[in-house]
Amino acid sequence: MNVYTREWLTAHVVLAGERIAYVGDAEPIVDERTQIIEGEGYWLVPGYIEPHAHPFQWYTFDSLTDFALATGTTTLVSDTLHLTTSLSLEQVEAILQQLTNHPVKQFFWARLDPQIRLAKQSEAFQKDGLARLLAHPLVLQGGEITDWTGFLAENEEILFGMKHARDVGKRIEGHHPGASASTLAVAAAAGITACHESITAEEVQNRLRLGMYATLRHSSIRPDLPELLAGMKRLGIPFHSSRLMLTSDGSTPPMLRHGFTDYLIKLAIDAGVPDVDAYAMATVNPAQYYGLDAEIGGIAPGRIADILFLRSPHEPTPEKVIANGELWAEGKKLLRQTPKINWSDYRFPQPKERLPLVNEEWFQFPEISPDEPYPLIQMENAVITRVVYERLECDETGRINFDAHPDLAQIVTIDPESGKRSQAIVRGFAVNLQALASSYTVSTDMIVIGREPKAMKQALERVLELGGGIVAMEEGQICFEQELALAGKMSDESMAELIESGEAFVRFMRAKGYRYLDPIYSLFFFQATHLPYVRMTAEGLYDVKKSVVIKKSAPLFE
Repeated sequence: MNVYTREWLTAHVVLAGERIAYVGDAEPIVDERTQIIEGEGYWLVPGYIEPHAHPFQWYTFDSLTDFALATGTTTLVSDTLHLTTSLSLEQVEAILQQLTNHPVKQFFWARLDPQIRLAKQSEAFQKDGLARLLAHPLVLQGGEITDWTGFLAENEEILFGMKHARDVGKRIEGHHPGASASTLAVAAAAGITACHESITAEEVQNRLRLGMYATLRHSSIRPDLPELLAGMKRLGIPFHSSRLMLTSDGSTPPMLRHGFTDYLIKLAIDAGVPDVDAYAMATVNPAQYYGLDAEIGGIAPGRIADILFLRSPHEPTPEKVIANGELWAEGKKLLRQTPKINWSDYRFPQPKERLPLVNEEWFQFPEISPDEPYPLIQMENAVITRVVYERLECDETGRINFDAHPDLAQIVTIDPESGKRSQAIVRGFAVNLQALASSYTVSTDMIVIGREPKAMKQALERVLELGGGIVAMEEGQICFEQELALAGKMSDESMAELIESGEAFVRFMRAKGYRYLDPIYSLFFFQATHLPYVRMTAEGLYDVKKSVVIKKSAPLFE
């Protein structure tokens, strides 16, 4: 496939080291040192590029990049959020450099805001830290900017980060779900160059008309691609636009059962996108966006030899994968061990050290009045929550009678740094859930959801014993457990193991009445103040739109 002219050609391809030396009709000159890979019967496309990866959704950089390589993605541009919130910048820079040893090319983005309310910003979100990360040669952009209200309020650090990103020639990615055309115009004027949050085809069109790149998403919480493409066809938006890209946007392990970028290309082709345009969205277009098209994104002389062998243009999962001029995978299996990060070299905060004791009283809900409306977190979907006020039935002690409200559960967040706990009631997460504890959150806090204080205590204690993870308890027994000992977010298990475990968690939650797309992301985002409309913070239950605390937090220890 020639991505530059959008056509299929019959040709010889000659490699010299990691580069492509020749593509054309002439018979190559060979000798006894020449390795020949017979290409007849195959369709060759460039290695795929994921322009917006979140490599910490249970999996690590290692497991994600191995999985990506086996399925044809040879370049990742990744988030650094949970490195910069857990480690020093020296350690973060060491990890970024170590990742360059992997055959998958690794680039990164520098977050300009942390997605949560913090009493004190970490080093990475202060001006010196932002400048340091944006100057790193492996960092290609600033963003994604989730705190748009902070930008509008002229937050100094965010404004500094945006200006500095442009000053050093880096892109800036926005985060504007459901944004109006006027809001997007402000974003474009401020320097936003791309956004992956289009929910409708009209929103794709608005971004393109403003000169942005529109990254079309198909993720475990927003599987939007077929609907977006159908709408784009209806509106006459050309699929050959060079400003269209594809992303899986940090899908959790169960979604990866279908594949990675190869799956997105297949969805696009099945939706009626011409094959040459579908492949361009995942190769040359992101390469051009990041200014890397002289190096990657196409099969042409001088480019790095990232080449995939397909059985058909309509089958994007490759039979063979060449990365950096070497054959690395066949039949979705790696042919040899890839370089790995020695995670023990890095000092992530240890949950047991941060929270040595767990008190059952943290999970005893305070007395309430049955005559006064009480604020509840109402789940609208996997990640969007609203506050509703209702009168709740109480028992003889004046506490909520959960037996009368099977769809309600207590939600408690534990913040060892501030020494605070926030309590609320959530509807829609599960039915009759005794206890679920998790260190897998967008913050460094821990979260416990349930209806039985003793079981909630036991679940959190088990998470601490594991060094981080997700644990569900029923009748004093563990009924689900996933260790996530790296920053409380990641496991060093293989992607195949995490897919199995993730699917088991989804089955458990479905049996408990969870009815939305992705319970893993629901846990992750309960504290994410970049999302509407109500969130749990260290200060308490927080109304994002009004920027007010609805119900204050309490101290862990009196």
